[in-house]
Amino acid sequence: MKTVGILGGMGPEATSDFFAKLLSFDRAARDQDHVHIVVECDPSIPDRTAHILGRGPDPLPAMLVSVRRLEAAGADIVGIACMTAHSYLPRLREGSNLRFVSAFDTLALALREGFPGLRSLGILATAGSRAARVFESSLEGYSILWPDDGEQEELVMEAIYGAKGIKAGNRGEGPRALLARAAALLAERGAEAVVAGCTEVPLVLAQEDLSLPLIDPMVLLAKALIAEARGG
Repeated sequence: MKTVGILGGMGPEATSDFFAKLLSFDRAARDQDHVHIVVECDPSIPDRTAHILGRGPDPLPAMLVSVRRLEAAGADIVGIACMTAHSYLPRLREGSNLRFVSAFDTLALALREGFPGLRSLGILATAGSRAARVFESSLEGYSILWPDDGEQEELVMEAIYGAKGIKAGNRGEGPRALLARAAALLAERGAEAVVAGCTEVPLVLAQEDLSLPLIDPMVLLAKALIAEARGG
């Protein structure tokens, strides 16, 4: 079996959640039958959204240090436990011989196979992902709907980055209500499904909170990594 590497730390709770998702899809009768997983969780990596918006240092050098640690630890295939960090994926691939499995590639495939009639996607993600247009460039043929500027800051970014947000350790009703409101507004504007486009979102938002399908790219990435690690 191949060894799976997790490029994480962005943030730590999202990394832990992604590790749990990998285990949930790795069926084994005993400890020794599980896939070997190497977790690289360095929370000192500079914030991706801040850099994309011109407000902070480039996280790529620190990310490449983490990638070299994964290489040294014997990883064969790598998943990035941060959607916004995927905007750096081309440069990560240039700086490493590891095989990166993209959450956007697995999302696009799952949409084609599992939702063939779907054409309009509402996105709950960081302002960095929005500015980098990673969803638009990766999901051609779909109408990509975002909250308006005010809603993005007051609902989505507040839920993720606020003083009482998810990155501050709050998995309670506050951030859940903000994200559910943003999703409801996207549904009113024609979204046929909502993508949990930031790895913090599914830490508080669940399918029962929405009237539309909620698609978690990290679930799809975890399935793909386990399948490839096992040669499936």
